[in-house]
Amino acid sequence: MHEKFDYNSHWVSEQIENGLFGISNPVVVSILKFSMPWNILSICYTVLFWNSITLSFLYASVLGLIWVNIAPFLIWYYDERVLPAFFNHLSELIPEEQERNRLSKKFNNFFSKHRLSVSLFFTVLLTSIVYVSEPALRAQGMTGTGSIFIWTTYAYATYIGAVLSHGYVGPVTTILLIREITEYELEIDPLHPDNLGGLSTVGYVSIRTTLLFSTASLFLPLLFYFSSAGGVSEVIFAGAGILVLTIFISFIYPTAIVNRRAQEYRDAVLEELREEYHQIEQDTNDPDQNELSELNKRLELERVQRNYDNYNSVSLYPLQVNILFQLIGSVILPLLFMFIEFYLPNLI
Repeated sequence: MHEKFDYNSHWVSEQIENGLFGISNPVVVSILKFSMPWNILSICYTVLFWNSITLSFLYASVLGLIWVNIAPFLIWYYDERVLPAFFNHLSELIPEEQERNRLSKKFNNFFSKHRLSVSLFFTVLLTSIVYVSEPALRAQGMTGTGSIFIWTTYAYATYIGAVLSHGYVGPVTTILLIREITEYELEIDPLHPDNLGGLSTVGYVSIRTTLLFSTASLFLPLLFYFSSAGGVSEVIFAGAGILVLTIFISFIYPTAIVNRRAQEYRDAVLEELREEYHQIEQDTNDPDQNELSELNKRLELERVQRNYDNYNSVSLYPLQVNILFQLIGSVILPLLFMFIEFYLPNLI
């Protein structure tokens, strides 16, 4: 039975939800159902050609394999945890449950649909990288009897492109979802405990999406290894720059567009309060009113002033310190791998 605001599931999520041999832990099921063949092949290759494998290639390959092991779990986590939790907390901005249900169904279906175009694009891209990297692979023992592992590497790249690349639909889903939400008149609560008018839910879904997406940087050291030839390749930094830019966009765009719409809403509220204040102020100056009426008008002025100050002071950019640190961490991660790959070996 589906939980609230969880109306559809990607086929990877369904496989993990079904468990395996009574095991229900999603991380363990992810490894056993999706990654075990690649783990076994990697162990066999490492054992058979240990003397031919360099430490830098082994280190880079292990990091990539770690991502392959957790990627199905990350797809499940976004599908079954991040999206439903977001729609549940969205009540602070869109209180109508019917509308939240409609949005939930629409974007659950959007994410759960497997797109052949995405699979083909990443499959062609990754197998092309393997093709141009064959000399580097052969230098690691994949020659003669070991050439079979060249073909398993092609299969490995095809699997990542055809199955795991769907994780990149997550940032697209979040961006499209937030853009549609901004078409509503967002109800900003200036007294919300998050001090962001209730917008923190947008910040959290954005940073969770960004953090899940940024885990793909675990493959950067392997790409650096393939791309470099004794020095630092400009292509490597260009690729890392694109990844960092994508990470920024997946977070900044949703939060920025919500900030713009919330700013429009707040400006409208402030203008109404300003007009109300001036009207009450004019009524207060009426010489025909008695002292009690004047006192009531003064109290009304104070109330309007408080409301104005509350709306005017609330921060409408859904960034909290802990969210900001997580964003910075997700951007630093690929740069850290860059440093480890190129400079750390020279320091040891």
